[in-house]
Amino acid sequence: MINVLIIEDQRMMRETMEGYITQAEGYHLAGSFPAAGDAEKFCAINPVDLVLMDVCTENDESGFVATKEIKARFPKIKVIIVTSMLDAGYLNRAREVGADSIYFKDVSQMELMNVVEHTMNGESVYPDKTPDVRIGNIKSSEFTEAEVKVLHLMVEGMTYKEMADELGVSTDCVKKHIGSMLSKTGYPSKTKLTAMVVSKRLIVNGF
Repeated sequence: MINVLIIEDQRMMRETMEGYITQAEGYHLAGSFPAAGDAEKFCAINPVDLVLMDVCTENDESGFVATKEIKARFPKIKVIIVTSMLDAGYLNRAREVGADSIYFKDVSQMELMNVVEHTMNGESVYPDKTPDVRIGNIKSSEFTEAEVKVLHLMVEGMTYKEMADELGVSTDCVKKHIGSMLSKTGYPSKTKLTAMVVSKRLIVNGF
């Protein structure tokens, strides 16, 4: 029997994954919590073979941080990042913290359990790219790498100068990237662009 811990802050999604696990033969739902900070503590006192880990959880607790802690202390426990965050940079972050696999939310039970089974068999499942999301008039994949870097800093609330200093470029260069993104998306201001990027969960501040 494979004991599974679920960390997911959205109640409906958490209950959906709970249903997937309880219905699957050979799997047991060991626990289910909305906050990533509960994961390591639970693993320390309960038998857990697999963690399905959200990234942005209750109390702003990071699933990346929790995954790193779990893998350092309990290396035999498998961790699958299951997220709605669509920035391609999160694929690299998942690898860096030791996640065994990563997959995206809103998949079918068959798709998720297929990833689970491959992971439990010692395979690492990572998609080639993140799903596209519509941002105004374009798909997220139409942003350049430099524009995505600027978007991250915009979401953090940085000024033009702060962004320029962080990226090692001029403020005119930053403004050029923002102007290009506004032209592509059709949004009237960087405030609107930032709000839409966050609302579509392309980039979330702090994660």
